[in-house]
Amino acid sequence: MQRADADRLQRNRVAVVADLDVHTVLDWLIQNRIITSEDSQLIISVPTSQGRARSLLDILPTRGPSAFGVFVQALRQAGYDWLVDILTNQ
Repeated sequence: MQRADADRLQRNRVAVVADLDVHTVLDWLIQNRIITSEDSQLIISVPTSQGRARSLLDILPTRGPSAFGVFVQALRQAGYDWLVDILTNQ
């Protein structure tokens, strides 16, 4: 992931953690090979919704140059247009 994209995730972490239900994006991220099934199981095992979102945000920056773009696509597919806006309009 490019440094600028990682910074966008970090600057908007509170909003993403507060609003994202990771279950809605995990399959998209697995399909596009950003995370593995094992990553998904690890994320899902976290007991709270906010904790699951934090776990996903911790993993994403380590997943290569396309991780941010695929994450934004996943958000768009799941109907999180406001999160797409804050992550891409900076």
